[in-house]
Amino acid sequence: MELRHIRYVVAAARNGSFSAAAHELHVRQPIISRRIKELEDELGISLFDRSSSRARLTPSGEEFIVDARRIIEDIRRLTQRAEASKAGKLGRVVVGFYKSLSIGHLRTSLLEFRQSHPSIDVEPIEASYIELRAGVITGAIDVAVILGDAGRSNLLNSIALWTEQLVVALPENHPLAEKPVIYWPELKGERFLVSHQDPGPDIRNILLRHLAAPSDHPEIVTRRLSRESILSEVGSGQGISLQCEAVSGITGLGVVYRPVHDGSGATRLGYIACWRPDSPNPVLKTFLDALKPKR
Repeated sequence: MELRHIRYVVAAARNGSFSAAAHELHVRQPIISRRIKELEDELGISLFDRSSSRARLTPSGEEFIVDARRIIEDIRRLTQRAEASKAGKLGRVVVGFYKSLSIGHLRTSLLEFRQSHPSIDVEPIEASYIELRAGVITGAIDVAVILGDAGRSNLLNSIALWTEQLVVALPENHPLAEKPVIYWPELKGERFLVSHQDPGPDIRNILLRHLAAPSDHPEIVTRRLSRESILSEVGSGQGISLQCEAVSGITGLGVVYRPVHDGSGATRLGYIACWRPDSPNPVLKTFLDALKPKR
């Protein structure tokens, strides 16, 4: 029994005629008759009553057609799913990111993507930069969203996504807390708390770039703490901390947030998406197209 035999039976039953079924399937009528007869001989039953001019199902044919139609419908659905998967409209995409990105732009982007692509399963993974990069290279992660500039890794493709304003988290009673904007020179002499977790190392590099001098280095204390715990330390007067503006939504820790400026205006941090250029996942392109900034 071949799938085409089942298709011929279903078409003949639907049209009530072998010739009409042949016309629908774009084959010659004798082919329909011969293939259905071959199937009847294989099954040892008659599917159609040939005593009339129409293709009328026998009782055995009535029973057979129920499952035959189900098979054809299952094949149709399988075909549609395969086509959708190939077109990147159905499947799964694994998205890696720093824990600090679980709020803000990325959270909004993931929410919008899931709403507009309900047939695509998005699996989020929080990890360090080293783990994210390794995951993308090995194929365990489809795309990673990290801090940096496009082209950060020469092994991966990347695109610029969005930027976030850099803010300084201060204890509520800090002298600078009264100022609406903080300039870099005003931060000299401060004690900075930096998380060991990403993007802590990137924040450390930013501090050194803006505040380090041949005879003067900022005091930077690295802690194996989460972002929230770092902010709690700030609130208790243990130092101050540079953060991305998304943390402004974290309240109740005795901390205020102020934007950091230089002579050109607000200091901003750029985020990028990285992926393997030879990724076999067709859903990845759909996700990247949705993630790209709208022009």
